[in-house]
Amino acid sequence: MEAKIGKRHYKLREPDDIDRKIINIMVKNARIKLTGLAKEIGLSVDSTKKRLQRLENDKVVSRYTIQVDVDKMGLPLGVHIYVKLKDMTREKYNALIEDLMRNPRVIDLMGMIGDYDLYVVFLAKDTYEMDEMKMELRQKFGSIIGDWKEVVVSKVYKLEEYKF
Repeated sequence: MEAKIGKRHYKLREPDDIDRKIINIMVKNARIKLTGLAKEIGLSVDSTKKRLQRLENDKVVSRYTIQVDVDKMGLPLGVHIYVKLKDMTREKYNALIEDLMRNPRVIDLMGMIGDYDLYVVFLAKDTYEMDEMKMELRQKFGSIIGDWKEVVVSKVYKLEEYKF
């Protein structure tokens, strides 16, 4: 692996089996104490801390987060939208992306290669709010939206659980 910082390139160490074990443990519990993590992987606390710091410095681990039960937060509707763009300019595309990134109800936003150009996930408290958000987006950016496919999630079985 190689990283570029400014004009310099740095050789990064490829994660090994112990690094993968650390990541897999932390995917399940990012709040695990360093002593518990060290015990699970069979290393000293100092060695574990150094490995974790290296994973952070190399941007293998980029942040620690939580998983929220959106139903309990009053946002039970997850709307997954696939957007095909048309007649766009860089300026219009950037305006769309900036608008979506500022929207607190947009929880996922990804550029895609394939039949669609963007993948967007909205959270809404009900179908009325969902329709209002979609209508606002389509009115604002209708000139560059060519096709639109949406799916509403009825049940989540597994969410963001990575194993390495």
